[in-house]
Amino acid sequence: MRHRHIATTDFDQSPLLLILLQLTFWPVSADRRYDHHLLGTSPAWNSSYDPRAVIHSRFQMTRTGRVIVVSPRFRPGVPFTLGSFRTARPDDRAIVEPDVFPMPSGHDAHRPETTASSTDSSTVPLVNVVDLSIDNINDVVWLLDVGVVDTMTGSPRRVAPAKVVRLEIDEDQDHGGPPKSSYKTFEIKKAEIDTANDGDTEVSSCLQYITTFRSRTGDCNHYAFVSDPARSTVIVLNTDTGDQWAMDFPQKSTGPEATPRDILFMVLLQTANGQTWIYTTYMSGCKVFAVDLEYIDRCTLDSAQPAIVEVGHKPYQITVLGTDTGSQMYFRRPSENEIWSWDANYGPFHPIGFHLVSKGRDCRAPVHVAPGYGGFVYVLRNNFADYVRNTTGSMGAYSLIQPVLTLPSSRLDSTTTCTMPSKADSCSYQLI
Repeated sequence: MRHRHIATTDFDQSPLLLILLQLTFWPVSADRRYDHHLLGTSPAWNSSYDPRAVIHSRFQMTRTGRVIVVSPRFRPGVPFTLGSFRTARPDDRAIVEPDVFPMPSGHDAHRPETTASSTDSSTVPLVNVVDLSIDNINDVVWLLDVGVVDTMTGSPRRVAPAKVVRLEIDEDQDHGGPPKSSYKTFEIKKAEIDTANDGDTEVSSCLQYITTFRSRTGDCNHYAFVSDPARSTVIVLNTDTGDQWAMDFPQKSTGPEATPRDILFMVLLQTANGQTWIYTTYMSGCKVFAVDLEYIDRCTLDSAQPAIVEVGHKPYQITVLGTDTGSQMYFRRPSENEIWSWDANYGPFHPIGFHLVSKGRDCRAPVHVAPGYGGFVYVLRNNFADYVRNTTGSMGAYSLIQPVLTLPSSRLDSTTTCTMPSKADSCSYQLI
């Protein structure tokens, strides 16, 4: 099996020393870029491998510096849909291209096909993971596996039911290979007929994001939330009891900006008074909604819908990138690669409360922001637009994970816009 790497070394970037100190605690001026995909010494795979089919779309970091990356099966040729690598330690500071290993590391844990024998939740393979959420208190990762592969082709295939996966990580002492892990699955029940759509038509789900929350009341109080814009709902799964229900949102995406497959962004923010809210917005919608999770246990017991509050209108379409697990929500504006933030403590969602956090240096767009190792907030950037057009070249998409270095206030009045490349003016990408 060919050995491939996921990083490059660049000695020309100005903030590189700060980045490296956070990743290795060693004063060397190299920029660690975690890129692409690696099979390494993995076992023989049951499916073919095509580097052009692989792209990293989401990530999380553990307390010990392990980075977990999601590689959705948009196209055939993705050998494993969830992988991990470690940031370098002081004794291996010369290693600038860490290996990505499948996680879980079992031979059949990532098969894009299921068999009749795969009935035990601890042996069901991961089919197509599209998002993840991490609980750093006990090193548990929650995965959203949609069960459908080849979703960017003309013939997507339903391989298995959609499910939420609880993946528990047991880190190796030497950190030299993939961590030991065990997982348990929770099948997402097939949604009922949508009564708002002619009363007889079943609407296909479009599951996109997952986040988790543990309430301060009750014994069975851990919840996973899954966004489903096709039904204008957020599915609520009590992972302690297995109960499921849905929060119905008042506005479907309508009008000239509506799309057949919309995106329902969803993040958890904690305000200064200790309350945790779940914020949602449609890509094509103009409103931002919030739900107070203080009484989520009561809604589960009484089968009641929680109060959904409108917290503002968007001045333009935004792509929500993630949070710092506090009160900050990060997003980017249309056709721009800058990272902006909004603080839930500010009040309504309004441009007055927007803050330019980081400028985009090229056409590598930010796709996910999450807190990570060393107390930094990290961003995952890639050339997803090239991936969609299938113009990445033979080596596939280029991805970069790095700390978000906040701009000083004196530079907040300047922006850099990156429009879609044309034949005359196209962006160039470094491929490895």
